[in-house]
Amino acid sequence: MNIGIITFHCSYNYGSALQAYALQVAIGKLGHAATIIDYRSKNFDSYRLFRLRRPKNMLKMLHDYPHNKVRKKSFERFSARYFNLTSETYSYKNERNLCALSDKFDCFVCGSDQIWNLDCTGGVVEPFFLSFAGAKRRISYAPSLAHTSFRPENFDKKKVSGLLSKFDCLSVREEETVPLFQPLVDKLIDVVLDPTLLLNAEDYAAMTSEEIIEGDYIFMYLLRECPELIGSTVALAGATGMKVAYISEKNLDIPNSVNLFGVGPEEFISLIAHSSLVLTNSFHATVFSVQFHKPFRVYATDKSGARMRDLLSNIGLADRCVDVMCADDVAPCDWSDVDVLLDSLREHSWAYLRKALS
Repeated sequence: MNIGIITFHCSYNYGSALQAYALQVAIGKLGHAATIIDYRSKNFDSYRLFRLRRPKNMLKMLHDYPHNKVRKKSFERFSARYFNLTSETYSYKNERNLCALSDKFDCFVCGSDQIWNLDCTGGVVEPFFLSFAGAKRRISYAPSLAHTSFRPENFDKKKVSGLLSKFDCLSVREEETVPLFQPLVDKLIDVVLDPTLLLNAEDYAAMTSEEIIEGDYIFMYLLRECPELIGSTVALAGATGMKVAYISEKNLDIPNSVNLFGVGPEEFISLIAHSSLVLTNSFHATVFSVQFHKPFRVYATDKSGARMRDLLSNIGLADRCVDVMCADDVAPCDWSDVDVLLDSLREHSWAYLRKALS
C-alpha cells in the first residue's frame, strides 16, 4: 500500500525529526511505501528566522540569526537525506489542498510526537486528526497528548470525538493520557512505543559513524530549563575530569565544555552513541541512551517527565530517573535484561502497526 504519514517532521527538534524518520522506516519494513506529507502547521512559524509579527524581538532575532541559520540548514540536510516527502508543501493557510491526497494514498497514518497535545497546538489542528483522508483508512501511531488535561478553550470535545470516530485503529504514546480521549470514542485506544524505539541501534548505524568529539565526554542535553541538571553536570564533570558537550541556544556556565548548538539530528544521535555518560531531561535523549546502552541519568523535574518515568519503569530502569540534583555515579545495569523487556514492548507495538496496515 501507499501510506501517507502526517506528523511534526519539519520543526527544528531532534525528537520530531527522528520519530518521523523511524515511522517512515518501520512502515517500509512492513512492505509498504511510506511518504511523509510535507505539512506545516501554524506551530512551524515559531521556527522562522524572522517573525515580523513580533517586532519587539527583532534585535534578538538579528543577534540569533547566524546560529539559527546553521541549525536550519542542518535540519534541512537531514530532511533531504532521510525523508521521502510529498512533492507539494502544504500549510495551515491552504489546508483544503490536502484533500487531493486521498486520491494518491491507500491509507493515512498520523504519527508520533505531540500532534494531539491540544495545548501545544493551540486547539484541534484537524489535519493531524486526518480530517482530509476522505474514505481512506485512518490509523494513529503513538501520537502524544503529553498531558492528562487540557485548557478548556483548547479542548473541543465534540470536534475531537467526531474526528476520532472516523479512525480504523487508534493508539497513543502514553498510557496515562488514554482517559483523556477514550470517553470520546467507542473504539479501544491502544498504547504503543515511540517510533524511534521500533528500530534498534543497527538501524541508526549510518548516523553514528562519525565521532563529533574525541575522547571521553559527558553529553548533556537540556530540553527545558533545569537547574538540577546543570548543577549535576558541573559536579560530575569536576569529579570525573571529563569534558562536557551540550546543545543550547545560550552558552551555559559549565567548565571545560563546548556548546554544539546548530548540529542536526545525525550529530545528535552520534553524540549520544559515542559519549561516556548522558545527562538529560529529554525523552528522545533518554530513548537513544537506552538504544546505545549508555550510562545515563534523567532529570524529570516537571510534568513532562511522566513519559520518561513510564518508559524507564517499563524496562527496569526507574532508578535512572531523579527529580533533584544528583551527582552520584550511575550504577551499572544488565543491558540484556533491559533488552528483553524492551523487545517485549517492541513486539506489541509492531503487532499493532502490522495489524493496522493489513
